[in-house]
Amino acid sequence: MKLSTDYLVEALEKLGDMPEGRKAETLKIHRNTLISYKNGERVMDDFACIMVANQLGIDPLEVIAAANMEREKTQERRDFWADFRKKIGALAVAGLMVLTTLMSPVEGSKAPQGV
Repeated sequence: MKLSTDYLVEALEKLGDMPEGRKAETLKIHRNTLISYKNGERVMDDFACIMVANQLGIDPLEVIAAANMEREKTQERRDFWADFRKKIGALAVAGLMVLTTLMSPVEGSKAPQGV
């Protein structure tokens, strides 16, 4: 499973070739805080997780759950978050399947005309 820092690095790479401070500003995270997250010195807070997820175009709960899993002190709680992450992934796949089905044109039908 991905770590929260994996998502962060992916978001930073997606931002492209710009100074670290500008990337931090884009994610609305203080530069020093961003560096602490990136170096694994701190685990991202929920706001940072949401900003990273928005940059990646993914469900924020994926990143929040990863951060919470890393933050937990007991194996029982880490297992809870690991299970939660699997459920989120399954729900996302099911949601995509429903969306794809709804977006598929029905054979023989016409697209709705403008009003």
